[in-house]
Amino acid sequence: MNIRKVLMAALAALFLWFGCREGVAAGELEGTCAMEGTGALSKLSDGDYGTGYKFEAGDVITVTAPGGEKITGIYVIWDSPVKPWTLRTETDEIPCGQNEFLHEYVVLEQGQTKLELHIEEGGVRISDIYIFGEGDLPDWVQVWLPPCEKADIMLVSSHADDEILFFGGIIPTYYVGRGATVQVVYMTEYWTGQKVREHEKLDGLWASGLDIYPVCGNFKDVYSKTLEQAQEQYDTQAMVDYVTEQLRRFQPQVVVSHDVDGEYGHGFHMLTSRVVRDAVEAAPLAECHEASADVYGIWDVPKTYLHLYEKDGIRLDLRIPMEGFQGLTALEVATEAYKQHKSQQWCWFYVSDDYKYSCAEFGLYRTTVGPDTVGENAPGDMLENIVTYEEQERLEQERLEAERLEAERLKAEQEAEKLRQEMERLKEEAAKREAARQEQERLEAERLEAERLAREQQRMEAFRRTGIIVLFGCGLLVAVVVSVFIIKKRRRSGR
Repeated sequence: MNIRKVLMAALAALFLWFGCREGVAAGELEGTCAMEGTGALSKLSDGDYGTGYKFEAGDVITVTAPGGEKITGIYVIWDSPVKPWTLRTETDEIPCGQNEFLHEYVVLEQGQTKLELHIEEGGVRISDIYIFGEGDLPDWVQVWLPPCEKADIMLVSSHADDEILFFGGIIPTYYVGRGATVQVVYMTEYWTGQKVREHEKLDGLWASGLDIYPVCGNFKDVYSKTLEQAQEQYDTQAMVDYVTEQLRRFQPQVVVSHDVDGEYGHGFHMLTSRVVRDAVEAAPLAECHEASADVYGIWDVPKTYLHLYEKDGIRLDLRIPMEGFQGLTALEVATEAYKQHKSQQWCWFYVSDDYKYSCAEFGLYRTTVGPDTVGENAPGDMLENIVTYEEQERLEQERLEAERLEAERLKAEQEAEKLRQEMERLKEEAAKREAARQEQERLEAERLEAERLAREQQRMEAFRRTGIIVLFGCGLLVAVVVSVFIIKKRRRSGR
């Protein structure tokens, strides 16, 4: 499991037990915020979302640490849509606001004693600023990751708090417990209404164990008694465009959204449910909503679940103690996370898995990977027949590693074969050289033998000639002797 998610869960558990900020936590510095011509900005450290200051382009907020202590991080809670701004330290200028995090934590690599927040675009409001020194960061400080690139599960929630009331066990169960990537997509915004709910969105998600920043639509929060009324109040086509874009952007493997009947009959919940169904059908078609198809391509969602959907129903087991939450169950985590929506605690709603709006009951509306196979009364699994992106990446890495090892093995075999062939070639060349040497020796031996025979023949010929000469000489000598003998004999006879 991702270590960051386990740590997030531990922080969320602390957040649930101790609630949001109470007093000064370990690591927090009681610094001073001031602006030239205005003086100290005391409301920036009162811990109240409802107070703060509005700033114009060019304003500079100076933050100093007490007693020259080193600041290692600054936490800015905005109270209006975030625009780019610059944090100037004693040694650097840090561009901020690019992710548009409403609760923005900035890490300072080198400790600083003085910071300047330079407002680049006017009309922005800040609710609180906190600074921190060395030591563990307090659990209530939200350090967000940008929206994910690919989501295993995408929750499409009509309003802030619906994601907990009706889908509340999904984040702790799958994001923390299973390591799946969960992206929350809200339909409504509250900047034109009850702004505190923008903060409660984040507080509730953080308490649920999620640190992936949500995506929020720009549809106003207007109560609808019926689906027909919601269709009159909202631009349905714009909503389908928005959800289709998010489906193509995040390529979720599982999408979860509202009950077809709007849970308790809320018209906008009904409309969101219908919009999600329409978007799921449109997202795989390039000719539908072409603008987002051009940017992200098309996407066919493998599984789509609807809350309380009667067909192919599953029931999540939200009562298993979770190690990541210090033994709390997903249901207990969701129950406490809902309390972060403080503005909604007057309502009769509550988090439960055993009443008619149970956050554990879902139905499989659409699937491209086959039906769920859970038995009767067996706990369901939204990721059945799904391989998470993290697992896909792991398997891909294993495949690439196996391919690398196979390539290395083949290369080693090829090198061994080349070496074998080279050895064979050398042996053949050695054999040829040996044969050539032997042939040369044979020829040399033949030559020497021929020379010997020639010499022997020459000796025999010389001996023969000598013999002939000797014989001839001897014969001649005999003839001479005989002749002399005869002559002498004749002489003696003539006397």
